Amino acid sequence: MNEKLNVLIELQNIDIKKDEISNRITQINGEINLFQETLRKKQEEIEGAKNDIANDSVVKKEKDLEIASIDEKIRKHNMELNGIKTNDAYRALVNEIENGKKAKLIMEDELLIIMERDDKLSRNIKNLQNEYVKLENEFNDKKALFQNDLKKCDEEIAKFDEERKLKLEVLPRNIADKYENVRRNKHGVAVVLIDNNTCGGCHRNLPIHVIDEVQKGKELVVCNNCLRILYKKP
Repeated sequence: MNEKLNVLIELQNIDIKKDEISNRITQINGEINLFQETLRKKQEEIEGAKNDIANDSVVKKEKDLEIASIDEKIRKHNMELNGIKTNDAYRALVNEIENGKKAKLIMEDELLIIMERDDKLSRNIKNLQNEYVKLENEFNDKKALFQNDLKKCDEEIAKFDEERKLKLEVLPRNIADKYENVRRNKHGVAVVLIDNNTCGGCHRNLPIHVIDEVQKGKELVVCNNCLRILYKKP
């Protein structure tokens, strides 16, 4: 087999291993990001529920003041009833008292709804906080493993980069550039095995003269269709 072709095959094997490690790094970072994003969203939910309770607290105080004001008006009107001289005035004041009581009942119902909602929010906050702590503990347990895996991956990438550099140094510039271009444009696979007279990359049938040229091993031969570099097992 052509010596340059041997180097290209070895170079591609290095690149394939390097790509696998790069994919592993992407996967690990994806898991880390998922943990962080989930924790962030949980915290946002907790803060949102707390803000809702805080806003409800303001509304409850306002309604308590309104109820107190209504109670005071009802008390005063009840005292005024004894001094009323005419039936019309008496009925009007009684009507005001009844309207006040109805308004008070409506506000008390609204307060009850707010209190029930706050109870639900408080329970939800507690559940979210428990979920947050559980997830945070899981993340902390795995963080050291993630960091250790990333460190190993970085070390392997550095090792393969050095091996790759040595392989490229023994290749003519034009062949190295051709390899890099094909690899970049063909999903990381630049050198392919001829399998049953077909290109191992695009799977098109190869002309006999192309296969013969590959067999001779004198020059690098490419597939006319996908432009990948071809080789045949001895």
